[in-house]
Amino acid sequence: MNELRPLRNSLLDVRNLHAHFLTDAGTVKAVNGVSFQIGQGERVAIVGESGSGKSAMAMSLLRLLAYPGKVVSGEINLDGRDLNRLSERQLNEIRGREVGTIFQDPMSSLDPVMRISKQMIPPIMRHLGLPQDKARAEAINWLDRVGIPDAARRIESYPFEMSGGMRQRVMIAMALSCRPRLIIADEPTTALDVTIQAQIVELLKELTAETGAAMVFITHDLGLVARFAHKVGVMYAGKLVEFGAVRDIFARPLHPYTQSLLDTIPPAHQQERRRLVQIPGVPPDMKQAVLGCAFKERCAGAHRHCFETAPELDMRQPGHSAACWLPDGLGQDRFVEQALIPAMEPSGEPGDSRVVVEINNLHKHFVSRSSLPWRKPPVLRAVNGISLRISKGEALGIVGESGCGKSTVARLLLGLDPATSGEIFIDGMAQMVFQDPSSSFNPKMTLSNIIQEPLVVTGWGTRTERQGRVRELLSQVGLDESYLHRYPSQLSGGQRQRVAIARALALKPSVVVADEPTSALDVSVRAQIINLLMDLKQKLRVSFVFISHDLLTVSYISDKIAVMYLGEVVEYGPADEVFHNPAHPYTQALITAVPIPDPEAEAARAQKPLSGELPSPLNLPTGCSFASRCPEATDYCRTHKMVLKPFSKTRETACHYAS
Repeated sequence: MNELRPLRNSLLDVRNLHAHFLTDAGTVKAVNGVSFQIGQGERVAIVGESGSGKSAMAMSLLRLLAYPGKVVSGEINLDGRDLNRLSERQLNEIRGREVGTIFQDPMSSLDPVMRISKQMIPPIMRHLGLPQDKARAEAINWLDRVGIPDAARRIESYPFEMSGGMRQRVMIAMALSCRPRLIIADEPTTALDVTIQAQIVELLKELTAETGAAMVFITHDLGLVARFAHKVGVMYAGKLVEFGAVRDIFARPLHPYTQSLLDTIPPAHQQERRRLVQIPGVPPDMKQAVLGCAFKERCAGAHRHCFETAPELDMRQPGHSAACWLPDGLGQDRFVEQALIPAMEPSGEPGDSRVVVEINNLHKHFVSRSSLPWRKPPVLRAVNGISLRISKGEALGIVGESGCGKSTVARLLLGLDPATSGEIFIDGMAQMVFQDPSSSFNPKMTLSNIIQEPLVVTGWGTRTERQGRVRELLSQVGLDESYLHRYPSQLSGGQRQRVAIARALALKPSVVVADEPTSALDVSVRAQIINLLMDLKQKLRVSFVFISHDLLTVSYISDKIAVMYLGEVVEYGPADEVFHNPAHPYTQALITAVPIPDPEAEAARAQKPLSGELPSPLNLPTGCSFASRCPEATDYCRTHKMVLKPFSKTRETACHYAS
């Protein structure tokens, strides 16, 4: 391996870091010899699949690994001091003061029974040596800077009284309040809407630029990497397999794993729709010794040398290192293989425009219980008069922020909730694919029983016919008969989602409602599931309602898109038109917030992220529901309601000034 030379103005210098989890089943070598450097003010993103060691490496930097994790060797030099040699007491002086941490889930990091003031003020007093009144003023100042409205009042709120975006802002304020020189952010935007995610990313960029703090940013979203990072480290099986400047990594990736990750991203234009690249196999078991390159079993370019000796992370060009025996990884050959894959064919058959789902003026209201018997109970208007049509073999994508009514529409379609008013006509049967299949499976049932459960409940066929149908369904979702007697706990996330899809198809429904079916999956597994859904859509001519906050995936898989805001459809039309020429200001804001996996394109985007949060459906605005957040709103918008109207021959929008 090339020896790391200290960077000029280097802040963090990690050398040959090893971290293990000592379990009863064996030693998991989660971090297996990681070395990298970060300069003052640099933002370095660490990417890779689940289990690659990203979070374990990040938590090892401050020796925050949960039991039974342990840093076993290596150097973690922060401005010349090896943190691995410090005592716990010495580390406590550095944690918060020198290094701030932003965790993935603020609700599990913030104390739910303590006010924000009690969680922010004491660390400021301790690390900055300020009296309580000045520490309180400093905390309020940081809450204000991260966009918490009425910070002087909200500092006395409890975490559960805030939205997810506001809680994450509080976490950022806490991490920055002691003015650390390094920030470790572990998936800080994973559970957030695309609009809130864009706000958080821009906020982190502004504050790190202002304070000069460096950042280690753990993520699986390659679009965010292109928008946010200066450098990228790609981890696989506990090691860095590629490291370099973000523009170099995206323009000319050198490791087959990096190339494969980038090739799993759906193309933005439907004219370019192709089967997404799938990375075969799964990452190696880190309890077992790895001989040779850890990626060899999944690499199309692997040769004999890869199975015998592990390549080291070597410098290929100034500032760009890769650990691969091939000088250019898979090179341009990988694009030739992709070009051989036929383009997606249009859904359905010529002349077949049979409508399988028709929704007319649908409303769903939830009446809350009032604590005062003489006061009229508040009404939450979750769905407010939407009308949609879905043809046979067509995929409709429904997008919007959390709380806009997407999942409520799904429950209404399936009859899980009764509609307050309106009509739903379904030609055939609707079935559901849930976001987390594990929560919808009985862990004590085999896959055979899970898949045939709908058949048994409806009395479909004989036992032999049901078993035959289960084998047919497994084949359709790409699993063989060896899975019949397995339990959900014996499957990977992608395999569980395939089983969920098989169960949904058991009774041959005319429409399948998929609620965030890929949000919890790695990019490589997500590509497999997206390809599967596209195959089923074409072969079985099943219609899909695809609900997601991932607009890039929605635009790829959908024929039409309905954009929802506060229980209403504000734009509706062909997916490519909506995504690339949005008419409604809200759709424009959503598209702007979508990170593009191209650093050059991201650098050219100058639009400001959508500010503010969704108004409460308990108190709907009298005029346009988007007026309070719309940069183009007028007094007329605030007083006059707009309904969906034709914008072009193929599209509708609900805006007075759509352009």
